[in-house]
Amino acid sequence: MGFKGFGVAADKVNLNHSFKYNGENHNLQHGSIVLAAITSCTNTSNPDVMVAAGLVAKKAVEKGIKIKNFIKTTLSPGSGVVTKYLNKSGLSKYLDELGFTTAGYGCMTCIGNSG
Repeated sequence: MGFKGFGVAADKVNLNHSFKYNGENHNLQHGSIVLAAITSCTNTSNPDVMVAAGLVAKKAVEKGIKIKNFIKTTLSPGSGVVTKYLNKSGLSKYLDELGFTTAGYGCMTCIGNSG
């Protein structure tokens, strides 16, 4: 027996969905990512987490990792100061290449403002 939610056993629900987006075929299944957010909210006093995200993006680009075109990506640093750190360190270009461009500052994606 599967988990019963909304009157349907979970093991009877089709968790796969195929679709075409921008000319490419995709398949969503249980656990698929459709929104990827890098956020720091109001954490301007501790921007090292955003710089770390930039370093991860740099490594991902260097390894040829791409974001699927249907995934909504968003970046919301704590403030413009963090953007200056990312620009000055040269990390913004890697975030941009993966689609993580600044949507806004502070509370953004977590409260539904994904840009």
